[in-house]
Amino acid sequence: MKPFNPLQPTPNTDAPPMPLPDFLPQASANDTLEEPARKIPVVAEADVAVLGGGPAGVMAAVAAARNGARVLLVERQAYFGGMATAANVNIWHQLWSLDLSTQVIGGLPEEILLRLYKMNAVRNRREDRKGPFTICSESAKLAFDDMVVGSGVKVMLHAWLAAAVRDEQGRVTAAIVESKSGRGAVRARVFVDCTGDADLCARAGGATRVGDPKGRCQPPTLCFRLGGLDLDKAAAAGVNDKVIQGKLFADTMDYNGGKYPTTLWCARSVWRSDELMLAGTRVPGVNCAETADFTRAEIEARYQMRWVMEKLRAFPGYENFYLVDVGAQIGVRETRRILGDYQVTERELLEGVRFHDTIAQGVYPVDIHNPDGDGIVFRHLDGREVEVAGNGTVRKCRWDGQPDGATPRDTTCWCLPYRSLLPQGLSNVLVAGRCASATHEAAGALRVMINAMSFGQAAGTAAVLAARDHGGRVRDVAVPVLRERLMCDGVPLLPVNEAVAAD
Repeated sequence: MKPFNPLQPTPNTDAPPMPLPDFLPQASANDTLEEPARKIPVVAEADVAVLGGGPAGVMAAVAAARNGARVLLVERQAYFGGMATAANVNIWHQLWSLDLSTQVIGGLPEEILLRLYKMNAVRNRREDRKGPFTICSESAKLAFDDMVVGSGVKVMLHAWLAAAVRDEQGRVTAAIVESKSGRGAVRARVFVDCTGDADLCARAGGATRVGDPKGRCQPPTLCFRLGGLDLDKAAAAGVNDKVIQGKLFADTMDYNGGKYPTTLWCARSVWRSDELMLAGTRVPGVNCAETADFTRAEIEARYQMRWVMEKLRAFPGYENFYLVDVGAQIGVRETRRILGDYQVTERELLEGVRFHDTIAQGVYPVDIHNPDGDGIVFRHLDGREVEVAGNGTVRKCRWDGQPDGATPRDTTCWCLPYRSLLPQGLSNVLVAGRCASATHEAAGALRVMINAMSFGQAAGTAAVLAARDHGGRVRDVAVPVLRERLMCDGVPLLPVNEAVAAD
């Protein structure tokens, strides 16, 4: 056998031929095996168990713990923060109405921003600190740690939800998790599903749906950071993300022979003037709640990123960049959502309907990335609709049928009802984050992290009330009591419209 020479490259060190070969395993069509029955140790018991430690899960756990519950938080990564930390998504959107006259988000989301300010690890695009914000994803790991540990939450990291045990009345009696120690059971009075993909609800038999009416999901994006940029030179040459996007779209990607499918955007570093985070990839046609699709999305996105970087060197100011880091996972926009007691619609959000059971508010627009390819559409609360095509061209109109130039709508914010956190078929489970009950279009406004944190605080607070006063029954929580508790904890809820029917 020829001895290995580390200085002599072997053929398999070359990049694979383009387009990419099929790298996914093929499942056996009919072959199955039966797992033997076994006793599973109960590894933790709590009043409230939160599955998933992203922005929603952290806020749910912290809210529950600060309201007196024994809380367990289970997270699959080595750290908390989800898309903000693992996926490098460093933009958190604003806390105030579009006209900046009314605060609509506060409480725990505002607290973590203040913690980041103390670390000098957040930058506001305005001096008034009303948002949107650029954060340091690495510092956010520390801020999330401080909130979780400092609130007395018990923690399991590197642990995945594997299954759920429920009784005939729709009560989840245990969540089964897999970790380095093997399989274990977690018992709780109330469970909060913050997995993003409604994993607990799906495994417990709750009603869910995927994507749009055809099952198509908004495509995921891998974010990465580049350093060594001369952004002053780029600006002087008229180079910006829209110019780059248009030129990339005019070419053909080598990894799959297709058109560049994304709407590229960038965010400057909190710390360095020569560094950008680029949301510069997009993988259409996948549902990242499925292993094969999730795997394909991760691999394809990295090859797409490499193609983008190769093209970037031709732009002034980008000649000498280097790769700082790549998100530990692709940023997922949409997979499963629960079918809850109420499914909020796009029109209800855009028209600012104030539900009698509103527990969270926001102003982020309906934001729909084309599930099949290039293009993105924004529908704003003030009536504007903006569509950005793959070649960078922009079309503007009104979604409300008014002519261009008409007076902007004066909607303060959209509202989310408590019922959208209640999965049908399950009696002691709440959800928070992007898997709340909404239509595909409405989910485009709800899914961003600043909103997920608000939903988390509401769900965690409701979980305590259910566990303490109602035997875990989340539907028995009195909404006025929940709203009052949230407002006492700094959530600036607007007055509700009692005329909006409960059904």
